[in-house]
Amino acid sequence: MKNLIWILTAAVIGLWSLLAWITHGLVSVAGNLVANNADLLPADPLLIEWASWLASAGTGVGEWLVIAVWAVVSLVLLALGFIGTKLVPRFKQSLAAR
Repeated sequence: MKNLIWILTAAVIGLWSLLAWITHGLVSVAGNLVANNADLLPADPLLIEWASWLASAGTGVGEWLVIAVWAVVSLVLLALGFIGTKLVPRFKQSLAAR
């Protein structure tokens, strides 16, 4: 039963990692798209430069935020797997109790 819990934990962490990887990529693509196309705004050149810089900085912060959230959630999932294995009685002890 403990092996099953760890297999399920690994599968959930794998799916979570895939979702975080996709999100990280989308943040990068969207931020770069906004930063590279800031000159399409009909505004003051200084405002356009500022908007481009802000989009670039936001992309970097967003990518690190995705990594931090991924790490925290992965640790929580590992802790839940550990707690789950501690709640399941040992197989030999359950046989001896019968």
